[in-house]
Amino acid sequence: MKHMYANPPVSEAVCEFRFPLETPWDMTFPGVLFENVKDTYPKRDQRWVREVVVMLGPEGLREELLVTERSVLSTDDGTCALQVGPRLFTVNCQTPHADWDNFRPRIENAYARFNEIIGVEGIRTVNLRYINTVVVPEEEIALDDYFSFFPTFPQELKGLPAGFITGAEFSFDEGRDNCRVELTDAVAETPGTTAFLLNIDYYLTEEGEVGPAGVMDWIARAHERVEMIFEACITDRLRDLFGRRREEEALTAP
Repeated sequence: MKHMYANPPVSEAVCEFRFPLETPWDMTFPGVLFENVKDTYPKRDQRWVREVVVMLGPEGLREELLVTERSVLSTDDGTCALQVGPRLFTVNCQTPHADWDNFRPRIENAYARFNEIIGVEGIRTVNLRYINTVVVPEEEIALDDYFSFFPTFPQELKGLPAGFITGAEFSFDEGRDNCRVELTDAVAETPGTTAFLLNIDYYLTEEGEVGPAGVMDWIARAHERVEMIFEACITDRLRDLFGRRREEEALTAP
């Protein structure tokens, strides 16, 4: 049963496209895109980003640290943005625009504009990532009261540790897709509370498995999987904290 929440924990949603290395790239593309979307994303900035990429050379696979420039096109309030870099395009939204009903149209519209400019001929990979900030109004809790996905500790090490990170990677569709799930502690901004980050990153593992015309269908399916994984990671106690309503209740609510 699908649940909807009065106070969903998602703090940021990110959809990132990467295109094949042979995709032609022109440094004028970000400027052309800005002219096409500036009614929605009127602010433009430049940002230098460091990232580790895996390169295939004569000696085999190797990792290289690259520093690339990205154009960031954002809304007036900065809660939603497009990032454009060489063969990379990202749509991200923060609360209160990170819910799927707001986020999906932004992905569709921005990707359509981007495609018109560069003529997307292939998809290298695509990620759909949700960052959930979970705040529990207690200072000391048992993780299994709120989470079904959590680290376990030896009997000798009782209580919540000063810090932790636990993660796993799950495979779907015969390895075509993977999903990385991580739960970590976070800094509680309000006294008397405990905070956590539950990150769910669903991504395409093989280049060429999804074409440009089918990428939005893939994203819709990825979102269904992300929702399923999120629900599998939490307990009813946390659902109640989010103000859960079953889907049919939400549809009939005033």
